[in-house]
Amino acid sequence: MHKINVVNNKIIPFDDDSIMIDNDSLIFLDSGDYVIEYIECNNIEINFNIKNNLCIQLFEFSNNNSISLKATYNLDKSASLIINKFYSNENTDETVNVYLKETKANIKYNFSSIGNKNDKYNINIYHLAKETRSDIFNRTVARKGSINIFDINSYVENGVCKCFLNQSTKIITLGESINKINPNMFIAENSTTATHSSVIGNMRRDELFYLMSRGITYKSAINLIVKGLIISNINPNIEMKEKILNILEKLGGE
Repeated sequence: MHKINVVNNKIIPFDDDSIMIDNDSLIFLDSGDYVIEYIECNNIEINFNIKNNLCIQLFEFSNNNSISLKATYNLDKSASLIINKFYSNENTDETVNVYLKETKANIKYNFSSIGNKNDKYNINIYHLAKETRSDIFNRTVARKGSINIFDINSYVENGVCKCFLNQSTKIITLGESINKINPNMFIAENSTTATHSSVIGNMRRDELFYLMSRGITYKSAINLIVKGLIISNINPNIEMKEKILNILEKLGGE
């Protein structure tokens, strides 16, 4: 496991032959698992470059007052990127741009978050070569009084054949909040396969009833459902899971 820290808008230098730092860019030279933590980052741009045939699994974590981030992911031929990401910021303004630049590049983007106050996410996936694939899974728990906005855009131009696109976004509310999901697919190629789903709603009463009928309190039942939604989507390692569970413990019973 390789650890990368971004502190005060700067990538902290580290000794790792599998990654090269070039100003605000990370260039991956070898396949593997990587963890990146954002600490006190505001108005930062960072680029991730995945070379031919590499398989990268990247876990991103942020638990800050506010974060403003533009992240760009460039994938070359047959490059594979799995992003597992957890955010619990007071305020978030993030733009994600993914460029599937060459044949058979593919990304799986698993994002889980706690909506605390004001979060806005703009996710753009550009299929620039044939037989590329993108799977986007967003899962958010919206706290009372929070604002959570997702704009998800996937693009396939004419002649970029046999691409696969999938978008899935789900927001569970813990109280009155403002939530919007704007899924868009701009497809000009007939051979494309595309699916999407969007759900905004309260916790299911039957799930709560089932847990409470087993002697679990209302607060604990909510906490179990929240943990299941958040954790199952991002598959954190032991260290990250412990951090996330400590954050989630505060949510039950809102």
